[in-house]
Amino acid sequence: MNQIFSLFIPKDKTFQPLFEQSAENLVKISESFITFIRSVEPAEKVKIAKEIKSLELTGDQATDTIYAELNKSFIVPFDKQDVHALATSIDDIADDILGTTLNMELYQLDTSNVAMLKLAEIIAKMCSQLCTAIKELKHFKNKQLIINVCVEVGQLESKADRLYEQAISLLFDKEIDAISLIRQSEILAQLEKTTDKCDDLANVIETIFLKNA
Repeated sequence: MNQIFSLFIPKDKTFQPLFEQSAENLVKISESFITFIRSVEPAEKVKIAKEIKSLELTGDQATDTIYAELNKSFIVPFDKQDVHALATSIDDIADDILGTTLNMELYQLDTSNVAMLKLAEIIAKMCSQLCTAIKELKHFKNKQLIINVCVEVGQLESKADRLYEQAISLLFDKEIDAISLIRQSEILAQLEKTTDKCDDLANVIETIFLKNA
């Protein structure tokens, strides 16, 4: 019945392009964040942080456009609540990455912390997979791809949990400066929370696909 109905519904030319733009922007933010952590030159770090801020603003603008279109559109590609959830979930991840970047700037942390870099790399992998899945929402055909993405994102989230626990344990064993310990543990917690947000987005995508496929 859904397939028959879809024949009479105009092709979405508004929301899907915005979703894909937001997802691609999220990949760029996550990749820039890795570069930020790897950088050791203060001037370079400032430059990359500005790029992340600019990319996050671009994402905000796309999200605001989706909300505005949602409020005035009668026909949407899928349930309005799911449209809102998808846009919000993408935006939440970008917000978290920017927030972590700003805190690392504020704390002037030595970003040679291996666990932070590994968590950032996991986040980038998750964002890349999620971007691929979001692009599949335009036709709801490749069920196996969605399943594979959700499984991989879940596995990466579990890997991040283990890495976070190990990093915190090591930090409390080795770090003697209390202020540095608090700051590093906060950044690690923010990164782990971001992987949770990525897993939440995967769940939103899976829900949308199951409702509409």
